[in-house]
Amino acid sequence: MIRPDNIMLPRQKGFSLVTAIFLLVVLSAIGAFMVTIGGTQRTTTTAALQGARAFQAARSGIEWAIARVLVPNATCTSITDNPSFAATAPGQGGFAVTVMCTSSSHTEAGNNINIFVITSEARFSNYGSADFVRRRITATISLPPP
Repeated sequence: MIRPDNIMLPRQKGFSLVTAIFLLVVLSAIGAFMVTIGGTQRTTTTAALQGARAFQAARSGIEWAIARVLVPNATCTSITDNPSFAATAPGQGGFAVTVMCTSSSHTEAGNNINIFVITSEARFSNYGSADFVRRRITATISLPPP
């Protein structure tokens, strides 16, 4: 049988379907990547904030110890009798602060000088957990004896 020239056979279709599926896969991969980046950014921001809070809690431990050292006739035992406390200032809840002190006396140009080395450590959570953070600060105070 001879086919007349004016009758057209239907064209094959499906190329647009392959393109649409490819675009959906690419857009899904980009969306998943953006969600992952957003989660990582949120975790990083939270860790930075907790680090800043830990630093301020350790700093409050240093200031607490300095206030005890500035009392006349102070020794490190006034600090090491109760070296740990919980930070309760706004934004510092949950931090455990430990303060350590060592002291020594020196003579310099005929004057006796007491030197206190104070170390304060603030911790949140336990080592190995995802929200663990710790900061340690050391301060040296030199005072003439009373």
